[in-house]
Amino acid sequence: MNKRLIPATLCMLLLGAAPAFSQSLSGLPLRNQHQIPDGYISVQSGISLSIPITDGSDEKQQQDAIKSFYRIAASNCAVLLDTLADDCQINGLSSNTDVTNMDGRGQKLIVRGQVTMAVKLKPVAGAAK
Repeated sequence: MNKRLIPATLCMLLLGAAPAFSQSLSGLPLRNQHQIPDGYISVQSGISLSIPITDGSDEKQQQDAIKSFYRIAASNCAVLLDTLADDCQINGLSSNTDVTNMDGRGQKLIVRGQVTMAVKLKPVAGAAK
């Protein structure tokens, strides 16, 4: 009885999983937050801040440093709009913080990160139409 039960159970499990294997994601729209709209390009900028840690609240200094990082990241779109872009949208942002004392001159707070933007370029002056 056990000899027949094991193959029958295995067969039922495999056949039960078959509908799940037959489904495909290829027909679904992309849900990637970094998907770039038509007519746009992706621009990525790396940002790094090194701030000496003073006596006082380390947590407040870290919050201030992260705010500075976000302000710089946000200003990237303003610079692109002022120079070469008709439209700019931040579509990705990452950051991390570390405390280091590599040079022996006291602790420093390091904030590093990336900002990714979808940018629609301005038309090139004198371009053929």
